[in-house]
Amino acid sequence: MEKKKLSWEYGYILGMTAIICILAALLNRITLPVIIIVFLIDIAGIIILWTRPLSKKLLYLLNVLNSIGAASLAYLIITLVIKSMDSFVAMISIIVVMDVFSFTKRGKKTPNARLMNNNNALARLCICLPVAGKPGLQPVIGVGDLYFYSAIVLFSLHIFGVNVLGKIFLVLLAGQLANIILISIIKNKAWYKGFPATLFPGIFYLIVMLIMLIS
Repeated sequence: MEKKKLSWEYGYILGMTAIICILAALLNRITLPVIIIVFLIDIAGIIILWTRPLSKKLLYLLNVLNSIGAASLAYLIITLVIKSMDSFVAMISIIVVMDVFSFTKRGKKTPNARLMNNNNALARLCICLPVAGKPGLQPVIGVGDLYFYSAIVLFSLHIFGVNVLGKIFLVLLAGQLANIILISIIKNKAWYKGFPATLFPGIFYLIVMLIMLIS
């Protein structure tokens, strides 16, 4: 039964990675003013839903709005703020380091760690889906992780062109598989409290980007 639960969760992680990559690529075809409008409407919807009590219907709606919000925010940041390779590498590196730090003992007071310990906030800031053998909907992947993957896709499309989408998706997929393999190895350890979903996708991407620039 435990293996079945994990297979559902791992499958969702891979599936959501694919969905957010596709969504980011689709948003890349839309003009900036439209993205701004979409983002503002999306944020308004999320704020309204945050005032409502948790339910399966609400969480499914938040899944959609959180995904669109993460991808559209990444679009705005990449388009309006992060305009150089150095800035993007710095952003990716900082996110990975802070994400890893939040899972350590010393990182218990970081905003990310505090959110993970708040079940109400965690449910609203994650993609929550049904897992066989578990009641209700379970948090599968965080909105921040979706933003991270979206930013990688969008920046790559801006710098290298639309033809790299498949390659970038494979890099992120390989990173997720590496995450999953390591999780399956350490998940039964007494000290295990979770795993940063940005770690290997971020490392693999930075390595591949460096190779692409050199070549």
